[in-house]
Amino acid sequence: MAAQPRLIIIGGGVSGIELGAKLKTKLNYHNFTIYERHPELGGTWFVNNYPGVGCDVDSHLYSFSFNPNPDWSKRFAEKEEILQYLHDTSDKFGVTPHMIFRIEVTTSKWVGDHWEVHLKDLATGYEYMEECDMLISAVGAFGEPSECRIPGVNKFQGKIIHTARWDMSYDWTNRTIGVIGNGCSAAQAVPKLGEKAKMVYQFQRSPQWINERPNPEFTPFQKWCFRYIPLWNKLYRFNLFYTTDAMHYLYLATEKARKGRAVVREGAIDYMKRSSPKKYHDILIPKFDIGCKRRLFDPGYLAALHWPNIELTADPITEIYETGIRTAQRDYEVDEIVLATGFKTQEFLCPMEVIGKDGKSLNQHWKETRGAQAYKGTFVSGFPNMAIIFGPNSFPSHMSVIFATERQCEYIIKSMIAPIIQGSFKTIEVKRSMELYDANFAQEKLKNMVWSEGCSNWNLNEYGRNTTNFYENSMTYMKIMFAPVWADFDFGGLKALPAGPWKKLVAGTSTVGAVAAVSVGVAMGYIKPASVLASVSALATGKA
Repeated sequence: MAAQPRLIIIGGGVSGIELGAKLKTKLNYHNFTIYERHPELGGTWFVNNYPGVGCDVDSHLYSFSFNPNPDWSKRFAEKEEILQYLHDTSDKFGVTPHMIFRIEVTTSKWVGDHWEVHLKDLATGYEYMEECDMLISAVGAFGEPSECRIPGVNKFQGKIIHTARWDMSYDWTNRTIGVIGNGCSAAQAVPKLGEKAKMVYQFQRSPQWINERPNPEFTPFQKWCFRYIPLWNKLYRFNLFYTTDAMHYLYLATEKARKGRAVVREGAIDYMKRSSPKKYHDILIPKFDIGCKRRLFDPGYLAALHWPNIELTADPITEIYETGIRTAQRDYEVDEIVLATGFKTQEFLCPMEVIGKDGKSLNQHWKETRGAQAYKGTFVSGFPNMAIIFGPNSFPSHMSVIFATERQCEYIIKSMIAPIIQGSFKTIEVKRSMELYDANFAQEKLKNMVWSEGCSNWNLNEYGRNTTNFYENSMTYMKIMFAPVWADFDFGGLKALPAGPWKKLVAGTSTVGAVAAVSVGVAMGYIKPASVLASVSALATGKA
């Protein structure tokens, strides 16, 4: 093993880029490699190429805090602009040279005191193994598309394309297309397909709440302000964060939340009725509560339903036959089928196998817990020196994913990477009891929230466990991810635990500054009053 501990990061998308940038800027640490199975960085923004693909989170919020972009073209950016931003960020912070493309991680196994990572070169087929001291999954949850299990799918004689595996050579001009699904990707793709297709038949599996989404372009003056006026960009971003985070209460089970959802629901109903053909109102408007499924922000989908070459049906598909799609009511002859059916969000880290210290795989571990779980969405017991970015129960329900994954990257640096490369300890592993406690606490919070209101969504697994969402607002998430609780971990080769961030802040400051820092820590819940009193007592008795 190398003198300096080595880190392998799996995945060159948003999370891999931001972790690499923070390692280089915060720690001046360079002994890491990022393996990416695709030919290019970008993760979900590279693999999703379907017509109309874009983001439904404000551009200035869906960006890295350490690399603001004053030149976003519009409020909600599209794929090409986001992917270019990711390339620019990776190049700017020197992360790209750490990436090796078209390399798939097939298996990772903890052996003794390190990880053996088995790799496959997708360009040559050659398989080999490398070792590392630390392993981080940055593969995200939107990489593996859901499989089509409709009877007869293998009989179809035409092309079948999943939105996450789009065929860039496909020309749908004057073609008849069947689109299966009506989530976010379908809402973006259907209008674009309808612009050139002869006919688009869309098969709705369940209704969605759809909200208005104005998408104005930023003016040259606004961009100038973002670039040159001090704090303007930060204030604009903070306002987006604050107003977005304030919406979290709508997901709760309180009377205030129910009233709030009723207001939002009425607004959505009004917009959907104004914007869509009357003949579709009964099948478009859901019966379940707003928020139970991820809300859609309309990219022009409802207006497109007025077009004569787009037809929506909620009739369940019974089978796919050689030349079309069959429901109980009729047959639909189509040239191609587009699957807008989402991702395997319940299968974290698939399809690779990860084997822990006791010879048990991660999938076996999660079978024992009736679904994926991780301590703070990050660490799993039995898997030393391994962390997951965007792991179970770390998904923000209403906030930018990048905000959440940045907090997680910083937490992993504080709790695992920095202490190991600085020699504080050699291995770190969350205690089994604390993983279970943390997961049970999350499930108890989540079971009374809007995702359990009876709709079909990708948040709940087959046992009814919500394995995806975080249960509180983003300010709370930032708080709990601020610093590690060392008592929740076991260590190997322990020399000394690093000082907590509040101790570092207080050290070397004036008395007034120290009191102010501790007061803020107590007020925000980072520091327990009892620990302050104990420290004061120790100082007074000379036992500090």
